[in-house]
Amino acid sequence: MEPQLQSRRTLAASLRPRARLVLVVACLLSAGLAGCPREKVHAKMPKIIPPVPAVVEPPTPPYILGEEPADTTLAMIPESLPAPPPERTHASPPRKPAADPSPAAHPAAPVISPQISAGDQAAYEHRIKENIDTAERNLQQAKSHSLNSSQQDMAEKIKLFVEQAHDAMLASDWTRAQNLAQKAQVLSAELVNSF
Repeated sequence: MEPQLQSRRTLAASLRPRARLVLVVACLLSAGLAGCPREKVHAKMPKIIPPVPAVVEPPTPPYILGEEPADTTLAMIPESLPAPPPERTHASPPRKPAADPSPAAHPAAPVISPQISAGDQAAYEHRIKENIDTAERNLQQAKSHSLNSSQQDMAEKIKLFVEQAHDAMLASDWTRAQNLAQKAQVLSAELVNSF
């Protein structure tokens, strides 16, 4: 019996290197088929395109015997702009407003100004008079020079601002009077500096 056992051992010994080779090949094949664990391949998602709604015309109503079809001639008339209103004709010529010979007949527009205290009013009057006095002194100084056309225009504006400031003071519109007096004073300083 020993010769059989020995032949089996030699047979098993000769199969071991082959078995190892088969085992290595099987491992390589399984690793190759499984892929790399670090880089996974993901399938692309298909683009989803929303369906386009189909244009469906409404079904035509069935024709019933005895009924006349509706008049469809209005549907075929193209839209147009509305007609302009007719011009009005006047039986008599339009009235002309009567010329008012006296400007005093029209009442002066009411002035809306904030209520100020007597002390504030005195301070406004003082500043306004200072600005007007400065503007008038500068105008007197400018009269001693020959003025070009732009300087003459500036002098006229200064005179107008001074007059308007006086009118605003008479109307007790202190804010407006102060603004006009300041404008006159600033323009007069520019006029004197332009020599």
